[in-house]
Amino acid sequence: MMTGRALEAQGKARILQEALPWMTRWAGRTVVVKYGGNALSDGDATVEHPGEDPSFAADVALLRSVGVRVVVVHGGGPQISALSERLGLETRFVDGKRVTDEATLQAVQMALLGQVNPMLVRMISEAGTPAVGVAGTDSNLVLARQHDPRLGLVGEVESVDPTYLHQLLDSGRVPVMATLCATAEGRVVNVNADTVAGAVAVALRADKLIYLTNVAGLYEHFGTPDSTLLSEVGIDRLAQMVDGGELVTGMIPKIASIIGALRGGVPQAHLLDGRIEHALLLEIFTDSGVGTMVTAGTAAEDTDRMELA
Repeated sequence: MMTGRALEAQGKARILQEALPWMTRWAGRTVVVKYGGNALSDGDATVEHPGEDPSFAADVALLRSVGVRVVVVHGGGPQISALSERLGLETRFVDGKRVTDEATLQAVQMALLGQVNPMLVRMISEAGTPAVGVAGTDSNLVLARQHDPRLGLVGEVESVDPTYLHQLLDSGRVPVMATLCATAEGRVVNVNADTVAGAVAVALRADKLIYLTNVAGLYEHFGTPDSTLLSEVGIDRLAQMVDGGELVTGMIPKIASIIGALRGGVPQAHLLDGRIEHALLLEIFTDSGVGTMVTAGTAAEDTDRMELA
């Protein structure tokens, strides 16, 4: 008869046995993780306590320790909103994007560069792997352009120069990126973190793009009695959902960036519930995965691509 401790140890051994082939497969590959402010705080952020998630930091540190090249691109919507409210600023959105005037841009800079970014860098570093905070304005990393007068000081990605990110990855560090970017004229603008994550994944030729948020994944027929969580969906079906108005407003920037990333050469993208402990490890290092996986082709085609890569 095995003791309870032996049974527990045996269960852990089975988990390691399942994870080992995936660790071997992903060693040396590049993963871009977009970590949403909602995943960070579950919507309960305050100025003094923007929210912390040690399990996420531990997951990133473990990925890096087994050779996965990880880039974290973070948002900070709840944190920005909390600070804006404290400063008496009105919060408005158009098509899921924050309207940003001069005062709001200052709040965005304070929240992202003064709170969220250093907190994530500290957590990942304390978890055991060196992390470096960066912004889209560093080393001409992301060039943006203003495109919609309704949004004010909000940009779209014009181009990404991944040189600085490659240097950090090659040195064994985890870049943690805030999405304040600059235009060709040197104007700092607020760029949607979902959009930046997709563009960075394309520029790095990443093997996987992951969005951690506060929902279980992508739902078909959301908000109806027929609502169903999709475990896997192809890019063509995803485009149909966008064109048919099937998505809630907040999901539109994520899905648009996923479509752009897959069309730009990224093999797979995932929508995961960041509230689930160790969601990253469950997705990358287990047979079943979690959330919704988006593929550029059929499941068989994408499996073949990963086996041959």
